[in-house]
Amino acid sequence: KAVVSTQSGHYGRGSHDGQYFATITGDNLSIYSTPSMKLLDNKKISVQNIRDFSWCPCENWIAYWQSENKNIPARVTIMDVPSCEPLSAKNLFNVSNIEIFWQNSGNYLAVKVDRTIKNKKEGTENVFEIFRLREKDIPVENFEIKSKVMSLSWDPKGPRFAVIQGEQGRTDVSFFKIGEKILPIGKTLQNKKCNCIKWSPLGQYCVLAGLNNISFDGVLEFWDIGGDAPTLMNEASHFMVTNITWDPTGRYVCSSNTYGGHSVENGYNMWNFQGSKVFEASLEGFIQFQWRPRPPSLLKEIHTKEIKKNMKSYTRDFEIKDKLSQSKASKELIEKRRAVYDEFMTYRRKKEKDLEVLKLQYSELRTEVVDEEYVEETVEFFMKEEVEPASKE
Repeated sequence: KAVVSTQSGHYGRGSHDGQYFATITGDNLSIYSTPSMKLLDNKKISVQNIRDFSWCPCENWIAYWQSENKNIPARVTIMDVPSCEPLSAKNLFNVSNIEIFWQNSGNYLAVKVDRTIKNKKEGTENVFEIFRLREKDIPVENFEIKSKVMSLSWDPKGPRFAVIQGEQGRTDVSFFKIGEKILPIGKTLQNKKCNCIKWSPLGQYCVLAGLNNISFDGVLEFWDIGGDAPTLMNEASHFMVTNITWDPTGRYVCSSNTYGGHSVENGYNMWNFQGSKVFEASLEGFIQFQWRPRPPSLLKEIHTKEIKKNMKSYTRDFEIKDKLSQSKASKELIEKRRAVYDEFMTYRRKKEKDLEVLKLQYSELRTEVVDEEYVEETVEFFMKEEVEPASKE
């Protein structure tokens, strides 16, 4: 994705597939086609009081928001590119700031609205507008969180998201699921030493971590959000942790302490998704950790869902195959051992017969029977001779 600074201080951002590039110039949204870098339809899109925009991670959709102006309310708009037709829009009132959070699969868009409260000491409140982009007419619903919201993060695959709320040093974490309504998943996790939530690329599992903050003691909590309530799988720590990076398969996660964050105890730890440490490395001057990228799956999403739905039946089939494979291996090992044993016994019987023939030949050579006697003999060997000089009288 291309990122270029513009004269207005905003930065250009590219679409997920690199076909388009957009930036804010004054009260205009400028979208360019690549690689020609010509304006889409040879003109800028006039958007009064535009403040920010964000591309969808998997579709050529762009969401932007406009601030209030006198009697004109603030507005959030989702627009299709290149048609520039609005897909959905929502007017908002008493807005001081807006943040946009796309889900990786493009199924949902969360808009965090900081709303000014009149005649109250708190000053602002946090309201979330959730757009259901894959549903008919793109319904929008909202819910409110009373305490200050620090960040929101989506489950990349499922209809779940997490919110960190509270003040620095005392934070709570809440998980929500989108069904017919937006409902909390279990109870809020209170007093957590974290300032970020890192989801597995496959969803369901996440790590709560306090990055770049010594007061958090590098606490790492590994959670499973797949049930009716969050389940803590393991709690660990990585002192002075600065980064959390999941591998593309969602099986492993790396916590690292880079030289850019701290100049001591640089290195990385490798964990499985359940929070068990599998590897540890200390590297002086360690700068960056990256996983090898993986190609996209050849399966379509509908096939992936079908496999997950029928996973139990597939598991039974694989267990049967595994047992057959193990029994086959055991049978082959037993047959191999039996063959070695039979070969040895055949050799032994042959030698026993040869011994009987030798005994017979030996007895024929002897004319009389002689009783065998054992005679004890003492044999002396010369080992060493030492000569001592005669003593003087």
